[in-house]
Amino acid sequence: MSVSDHIAAALRRDVHEALQSSIGFKDDIAESLAAAVVKKIQQRWGGREVYISVADDSIERNVAIKQEFNGSNHAEICSRYNISLSTLYRIIR
Repeated sequence: MSVSDHIAAALRRDVHEALQSSIGFKDDIAESLAAAVVKKIQQRWGGREVYISVADDSIERNVAIKQEFNGSNHAEICSRYNISLSTLYRIIR
């Protein structure tokens, strides 16, 4: 099994799980929909390198960073939120 096959299988499992836990679909329906979603993604994006950003609560995080930033605690903020200095500057401007 290739790396891309492993990724597709993991994506299918994740979509299946999300459809069941978040939406409440029954197992067979969730599996069918997950398979269809992965197939469509493979048809549309197959063979390309696609960047999917980390799912985080960036809006809430950015609000917290703006509230906590005092002009001199750059290193502390970057360390606490695991962001680069350039990301911090982008958030606070």
